[in-house]
Amino acid sequence: MTGETFFESVKRNLNGEPGQPIVLGVCKTLAARLNQEVWLIRLAAIVLGVVYTSFTLVAYVLLGLFMEETSSRTKSLFEGLGIWFREFLDKVGNRFGDIFGGDDSNHRNNYGNRDRNF
Repeated sequence: MTGETFFESVKRNLNGEPGQPIVLGVCKTLAARLNQEVWLIRLAAIVLGVVYTSFTLVAYVLLGLFMEETSSRTKSLFEGLGIWFREFLDKVGNRFGDIFGGDDSNHRNNYGNRDRNF
């Protein structure tokens, strides 16, 4: 076991990989602009996220969209999410079509014939 303290472990994990953002790069960009340590900004974002989840999420996304350094990464993320969501809806639609629709003409004919027999 190393002589690393809990605080040093948290600090190391919150710093992330050199040059790589953990999510959108907002905390890293804010840290550079405010001349602070990255781990302090990330820790503050996590604490705010636990206490004020919706506000923090909205603020994080808006900062990601409007800061020049992170806007392209944020837009790419939302484009990817849009593609994933559209494909997901297509799969769900196809499943429901298979379950409830099938071959619509046969279903209507069988249903119509059953009504005539009564």
